[in-house]
Amino acid sequence: MRHWIAAAAAASVVACNVGVRLDRDREELAATDRAFSDATAERGAEGWVEYFADGGSMVIEGGVVTGRDSIRALMTPVFGDTAFSLTWEPVEADVSAARDLGYTRGRYLSRRRLADGRTVTARGTYVTIWKRQGDRSWKAVLDIGTPDGPPDTAQAN
Repeated sequence: MRHWIAAAAAASVVACNVGVRLDRDREELAATDRAFSDATAERGAEGWVEYFADGGSMVIEGGVVTGRDSIRALMTPVFGDTAFSLTWEPVEADVSAARDLGYTRGRYLSRRRLADGRTVTARGTYVTIWKRQGDRSWKAVLDIGTPDGPPDTAQAN
């Protein structure tokens, strides 16, 4: 009988430790997503590309862009526009039991200014799927954003 009690106690300790590690991994993944947003705000396309895995993909209107070089080529003109900004905040992060895959889901906000001074604002939801790398860092393997609807255009002041 004592063996069963000891085995049950050991299993409880292991399960508790796994839960604590998963909670830490979720927090780490959410922090990585926030750092991704900060790096993008600071360094534009280079900050954006830094957080993608080598074979990472973005789902865009009309298809999928895969690989850092292709993502950089797509996003450099977007972030090169100084009247454009993109920020986001994760509202959920989860990690697989194996602790090697995870996702973040959150809200984004983009703004750009038109030549006539009007501001275009778009809001939406995103999901990013992340994969743990050999160096234990998280890199995006798939990024998908869905707008809430048509962008809002505000008159220039």
